[in-house]
Amino acid sequence: MRVGIAGGGIAGLTLAWLLSESHEVVLLEERPRLGGNVKSVLTAADGGPCAIDLGVRETPVEVSPVWRHIAAAVGVSAGDLVATTASRVVLRKHERSPLWVSAADPTDTARPVTTGGPAYRAMARFADESARWETEGMSWDVTVGDVLDSWPLPSTAVRHLLCALPASLHGCTTDEVRSLSARAVGTTFTPPHTVPRTTYLRSGNSSLVHGLAAGARPARLLLGTGLRAVRRAGEGFELVDSAGAVHATDVVALALPADHALAALSGLAGAGAWRTALKAVEYREVTYVLHHDPYGMPENRRTWSAGNTTVDGNRSETTTWYGPSLGVDLFVSQLDHRAGRPREELARSSFRATLPTPQACRARQRLGAIHEGQRLLFLGHCTTPVETQEAAMASAVAVAQHLTPCGKRLRDYLEGG
Repeated sequence: MRVGIAGGGIAGLTLAWLLSESHEVVLLEERPRLGGNVKSVLTAADGGPCAIDLGVRETPVEVSPVWRHIAAAVGVSAGDLVATTASRVVLRKHERSPLWVSAADPTDTARPVTTGGPAYRAMARFADESARWETEGMSWDVTVGDVLDSWPLPSTAVRHLLCALPASLHGCTTDEVRSLSARAVGTTFTPPHTVPRTTYLRSGNSSLVHGLAAGARPARLLLGTGLRAVRRAGEGFELVDSAGAVHATDVVALALPADHALAALSGLAGAGAWRTALKAVEYREVTYVLHHDPYGMPENRRTWSAGNTTVDGNRSETTTWYGPSLGVDLFVSQLDHRAGRPREELARSSFRATLPTPQACRARQRLGAIHEGQRLLFLGHCTTPVETQEAAMASAVAVAQHLTPCGKRLRDYLEGG
C-alpha cells in the first residue's frame, strides 16, 4: 500500500515509523527540518554542552505509555530521561507576594509554599473537578467561564490564578480562557497537595525526532516540500507538493495544522464536512527565547520554580528554569507581550498554539473519528482535544491500527505497551 503523509511533526513521524516496514511511505514536510513543535538548541552551560528545548520541553512519562514505549523503541535510553518535579509559581507583575507557590519536592521546607487560603482552595477544587470531569466524560462544551461563574470565588486575584496557566499555555488572554473548554483546560491542573513529576530528555526532544526519522527508513522524508493539494485519482489520491511534483498514493494521512490541511483540501470533492471541522481550530503564535540571565524570574529566589508565570493585566507568560531538571541556570521565556527583554538572547523560535474552544474540541473529535474503509485520515493536534506528544503519538497509533493492524511495530507496541 502507498501511504502519503503530510506533516513531519511527532504525529506524522510516528506514523511513518509504524508503517514504513510494510508499506511504501512518502512524507512531505514544508519546513527544512522535522519535528514540528519540537526544537532543541545546543548551548554551553557550566563549561559543557547542554541541549535545551524551545518548543515541547517535557513529558510526564508516568502517564505517557505510548511515548514511553516508542521512545525506547527508537533508541532513547533510560539514562537520557531526566525525572524532575514540576514546581510552579504564579505572581502578578509589581506585586512581591506570589498568588501561588507549589512545593518543589515532597519534603520542601525552604519555599513559602501555598498551603491554605482562598487560592489553595480554588486550585484544589479545580483539580478535583477536572478529575471528575474526565472520569465522568463531561461534555467538552462546558466552558471555563461557565464553571467559574458558578463558583463563589472570593477575588479577582483568584480568578487570575486559575486563568494564568491556560492563558500562558495557549498564548491567549486571561479573558479568552473563559471561552475555552473547561475539560480541556482541566487536564493541565494537578491537586495542590501533590508534587507533579515530569521528564526532560537530556539530549533534547530532537533526539526523539532523529530516532523516529532514522527508524522510518526506507520511507521517503521530503523536507522543504509542503503539500499543496490533494486530488482524487481513481481509487486513490494524488498529492501535489510545493514543487509541483505529484505523488500517487492509496491512502492520505494529514498531520498538518488545520489551516494548512484546509488549503490542501480546498478543491477535493466530498471533503466539505472535513473542511468545516478544520475551520473551527484556532491558533495563537507564541515566541520562546533561550537566555542566561534570570529575566522573568521572581525577585525572591526562594520562590524560583521550574515554571514561573507572571500575570500582567490580561496576559500571562511563563519562564522555564532548567535548574531543577538539568542543574543549570538557563531559562526559556515566552516573549510576546512582556515589557523589556533578556540581556542576551541565545536562541529564539515561534510556534503556534491551539485554542481548545468547545467548537474546536467537537471538530477534533469529528476529524479523529475513523470509519471502516476510510482512506483520507487525520492525526496530530487536529484530532486530540489535549495537545501533547502522548496524544499525537496515540493518534498515529490509531491510524496505523486502521491501516495495518498486523504491522510488526504496531504488534510490538500493542504487546509491550
